[in-house]
Amino acid sequence: MGKQEEKNGLNDVAEAENNTTAVGKNKKRSVANTVSTCIGLVVVLVLFFVVATLAVDKFVKKSAVPSFFGTSTLIVATGSMSGTIEEGDLIVVRKADEYKVGDVVTFLIDGDKIPTTHRIIRISGDKFYTKGDANNAEDPRSVTQDEIVGKVTATVPKIGLFFKWFREDFGWAYLIAMILVIAAGVILLKQFPNKKRG
Repeated sequence: MGKQEEKNGLNDVAEAENNTTAVGKNKKRSVANTVSTCIGLVVVLVLFFVVATLAVDKFVKKSAVPSFFGTSTLIVATGSMSGTIEEGDLIVVRKADEYKVGDVVTFLIDGDKIPTTHRIIRISGDKFYTKGDANNAEDPRSVTQDEIVGKVTATVPKIGLFFKWFREDFGWAYLIAMILVIAAGVILLKQFPNKKRG
């Protein structure tokens, strides 16, 4: 009887240790889930705020180049700035208080629907004269500061080609199909419970 009781006691201790370990793991898992959920929620809220701001700028204020607090992103459609900015590059354009010779700026002349991104080559009074780096001659019309959307502050090479593919070559259909396949895979994986190996 003594040995049996001792054995039972050892089993109880082992079981208690296992329960403590399981509780600890569950607490860690719960904390990790809470943190990841909070991070995900913050990301979604930030993205919603950005999209809402751009939508208001475009559809309510009727801005030709929507911006998020003075910052816009555009995709370069021509090779006029080749050597510095290539066709298909994404550019980040930010409004500035002043512009100088050498700045690469995006501008939208009154009457135009598509903005142009060229380099300022000279300034005369309140007029800015621009030229594409790959062009032989300067642009035929000067621009004023009111027509300048902003200065190019960053370039992301070739990312615009993805958006072009997405928009023009039914890329959206492939992307939706990929998301559906991944979602189906996740759902199927959840159907099979994890078996603990003893």
